[in-house]
Amino acid sequence: MKCPHCSAELPTARHRVNRLCWRCRQSYALEPKRTRGLTDVRLRRTAERLGDEGRVTLTAEQLRWALHPRGRPSPVARRSTSWRPVPPRFTEPAEIAATVGVGLALLTAAYLLLTLLEGLVGLAVPVGFFGLLALGSTASDLARLSRRRKAVAAWEKAELAWQAQQERDRQEAARWTAPLDHRPTWSSAEFRTSVLAPWAEVYGGLPEGVVEDSAVTPVVPPGAAALAVLCPDPTVTAFLHANSFPERYGALLVATPGQLPEDLPVVVLHDASPQGCLLVAEVRAARPDGPVVDAGLSARAVLAAQDRAVQLYAHQLREPLEALLRGLPRLTGAERAWFEAGLWSPLAAVPPKRLLATAERAAERALNRHVGFLSWPVPEVPR
Repeated sequence: MKCPHCSAELPTARHRVNRLCWRCRQSYALEPKRTRGLTDVRLRRTAERLGDEGRVTLTAEQLRWALHPRGRPSPVARRSTSWRPVPPRFTEPAEIAATVGVGLALLTAAYLLLTLLEGLVGLAVPVGFFGLLALGSTASDLARLSRRRKAVAAWEKAELAWQAQQERDRQEAARWTAPLDHRPTWSSAEFRTSVLAPWAEVYGGLPEGVVEDSAVTPVVPPGAAALAVLCPDPTVTAFLHANSFPERYGALLVATPGQLPEDLPVVVLHDASPQGCLLVAEVRAARPDGPVVDAGLSARAVLAAQDRAVQLYAHQLREPLEALLRGLPRLTGAERAWFEAGLWSPLAAVPPKRLLATAERAAERALNRHVGFLSWPVPEVPR
């Protein structure tokens, strides 16, 4: 890493004692070993890029999403919940008889060595020992062989129980979406504790152009509202308020369909998820004659962006998910398969400049009564 103050290289821990640059002796905020490789320079450049060099104000949550891994999570192999019972193994009677014969032969040889060749006592002792050892080993084999029927019955019972458990596991797994990898990332609380708090300690506040979501004051447009914007995501709502969207378009921002005024055109901003897509259908069904612009993030845009888009996985039951998807008949095969895998993408992870431009275009279309679906330009969706 480089010092954010003097650009000196800080390659090892001895150059970064107590988060101090060895050359200029100034403090920096982020130790990459504790922040998953994130440094002051990278965080500042990310904030500048997202803020379009100061022209767009972004929220702390949008900064967190910008650092989230991109692309589709990888599959995770299912693991069995129990060990398969091992079938019992028995020594066959013929093998036992052979072992007894060898043991008796060795004992006979030892006896002959002791009685006929008295000078070979040293040889007779080991021969007799191995003879006794061979006979002793057959005792346990004979005992197990005598309990063979009971042991086989116990194993068969355990095997049937294991197979039944495997079938229950298979049926249970079939009820859920296939498991995908939950890639490590910061939670909202961890990001503030591990990244934003040290940054504020060193630099006196958040990165330039970044505001805390909770610190954004909702603004009611002066005069009568000309437009209603339905957005369930508080991060996106805070972002629009921070960039004076309500004042510029006379927009009233609401979080639920029940809060929508009846006489205003509506713009719907939503995640790329079945619930988000159904939100548009719900609003259009409630106001068939009113203009409703779908400006939400679509699965088509996420699939087109591929590894440039944040794709999250929600482990969920297939039956309720399929019921949701039945309410979306216009999905393509690829979009439906993507949703059926349990995937979705948050609107808050879209680059702020692109998100603001899309909301502005949607507002203009709604005010001019050009309703319908607002497509996301493929080359510019999540970077």
